[in-house]
Amino acid sequence: MKKYAIREVFGTLQGEGALAGTPAVFLRFAGCNLGYDVCPWCDTDWVKARYTLSLEETLELVQAEAVAAFGGEREGLVLVATGGEPSLQLDKALSDALRTRGYRISMESNGSRPVDRSLVDWLTISPKQSEFAQKDGNELKIVFSGASAPGPAADVESVLRLAEGTRFEQHFLQPIDLPEVGPNYQETLAAVMRLGPPWRLSVQTHKVLGIP
Repeated sequence: MKKYAIREVFGTLQGEGALAGTPAVFLRFAGCNLGYDVCPWCDTDWVKARYTLSLEETLELVQAEAVAAFGGEREGLVLVATGGEPSLQLDKALSDALRTRGYRISMESNGSRPVDRSLVDWLTISPKQSEFAQKDGNELKIVFSGASAPGPAADVESVLRLAEGTRFEQHFLQPIDLPEVGPNYQETLAAVMRLGPPWRLSVQTHKVLGIP
């Protein structure tokens, strides 16, 4: 029987990108195929699984968090599959079961491996390397490292190279948030101004509001 390695599950509002402000249950899977060597500035703890659960146990945990946060599992409630790298674990069995319970599935992936888009209703790709496999989706969200940190988006030209040949409905540039430094807002604002449409600024509103 398959088991899912899960770091945490919690209900909150989506803080980033096009779905910012949307009530959602976050299902954070443990494990990532890139790791902290590629993303030393990663702001999530995905390494060690807190739960190793069957399909039914995973659904029970998701339901418990939906009840705690929103009073129940409501039709159309967003389920954010994140990580780590969620494409390593989200499969048809889990996707089908969540949709049967009324969830709209959103995935936040690094795009380094192809994603089966039939499993999700909203796909956000946030590439962490200059070359990545998943070139289409609903949302391209690039973390703008600028001169502050290593990463594939050091300047406007590198952002345009990342987006070249891709097919996304929406395009976001998001400040990198470094420990003891904070977000590089001004640098990212200037980059968005230079990029112009269709690029928009994504702010991590959950950090501003002090929610998970």
